Amino acid sequence: MNSYYFRLTHNKKTKLIVLCIMAIVIIDIFILSGNFSESWLMPHLATFLQSSSLGHMMQILLIWFLPVFLLILCADSYIQDYKTGYRYIAATKKGRYAYYKTMLLGNMSFAFIVMVGCLLLNMLIVYLVFMNGDFNKGLSPDLSPENPIYTLNNKMPAVTNVVYIIIFGFYTSLCAGMATVLSWCFPDIKYTYPLSFVIWFSQILGLNYSLAMIIQPFNEVTLGAFVLIFFRSTLLFLAIITAGFLYKVKSDEI
Repeated sequence: MNSYYFRLTHNKKTKLIVLCIMAIVIIDIFILSGNFSESWLMPHLATFLQSSSLGHMMQILLIWFLPVFLLILCADSYIQDYKTGYRYIAATKKGRYAYYKTMLLGNMSFAFIVMVGCLLLNMLIVYLVFMNGDFNKGLSPDLSPENPIYTLNNKMPAVTNVVYIIIFGFYTSLCAGMATVLSWCFPDIKYTYPLSFVIWFSQILGLNYSLAMIIQPFNEVTLGAFVLIFFRSTLLFLAIITAGFLYKVKSDEI
């Protein structure tokens, strides 16, 4: 696994995407500062996942097009191996199972670390910039007293932000895993990129049962809807990852 991390961290495309994600979450802070220059936001409502900036441009860019970022970051590494023939060398040396397992877990864990790290950086900066903010956008703690998630979130706002960052990191890792196995089954960017995007975006679409509802803190999603969305999306991604992994390990002839 260390050698795979070494490969990723020394890849120019990977470095570029890490910088792009960092730039996106930091630019959002500048947009927020302009949007709320007269009434400074409360810090826990200024984090990237809370999507408080007008237009939500940076959130749309990163969350909607997440598979594209992840494929360039790490998940399309197999396509390069496929084109160069390196997969034959690596799989012969390590064995098919170890080769694919290392790539899958490596991409999933690397994507998780990058995303969580960038969002924690964003959270740290906004808590400093908006330290004295008192504007709550109308999201008062007693807005939805019958909703246990909303009530709990407002009792521990800082913890809530960290928890939602981890939740989004979890789905980032699942998205990276899905994109990875799709690159195995369709080792061509003209198939892998659009297919990964369509599957991911199918979970983002919708108002009441969109995946976006459970990655945004301090919204009014109910506990029942949260559980439904969580298990629906998680099971879908895990099914694709598992099926793709088993198919590739058994069918690929080295």
